[in-house]
Amino acid sequence: MSTATASPQSVIAPLTKEQAAAEIQPIFDKLTHVFGRMPGFFGTMARVPEALQHFLPLYAAIIDRGNVEAKYKELAYLKTAQINGCQYCFQAHTASGKKNGVTEEQIKSITFFARSAAFDEKEKAVLLYAERVTRGASAVRGRALEELKQYFNDDQIVELTLTICMANFTNRFNDTFFVTPDIG
Repeated sequence: MSTATASPQSVIAPLTKEQAAAEIQPIFDKLTHVFGRMPGFFGTMARVPEALQHFLPLYAAIIDRGNVEAKYKELAYLKTAQINGCQYCFQAHTASGKKNGVTEEQIKSITFFARSAAFDEKEKAVLLYAERVTRGASAVRGRALEELKQYFNDDQIVELTLTICMANFTNRFNDTFFVTPDIG
């Protein structure tokens, strides 16, 4: 992804711990411990405390657990962020992707993955599926799902789809508010 132009300042400022509702201040403490600061994405979402409280367990259930290897989830997340042009998520998932086996060459080749030797057939199937779901989920047909069934069972396809949906959610949230990338 190109970072040639500076991103505009966030249009809605993330909350500080002092500004946040009392019931979510422990979330600020936990995330500050994990990241060394409160990431702007979560600080912005903190403006709707109940949403932040429910988002974190949902995100963890989709991204941090399950039966799909983390590398495939990271590839799907990266492809979705690349399509949507979400610098925040691309930067964050470049870092987490590398921790989970995504190579620098794969990150650089993700735009033209179909022609790249950096990906095996299973990885290409994940990237193609992420592209299809992101560009127009209503157009995904049985053939696309059958292609995935060469590599994943039904439960894993649902898990992979949830990953792509989560990526689209976070991409749109961050891009709408020009949340400044601060993790990854």
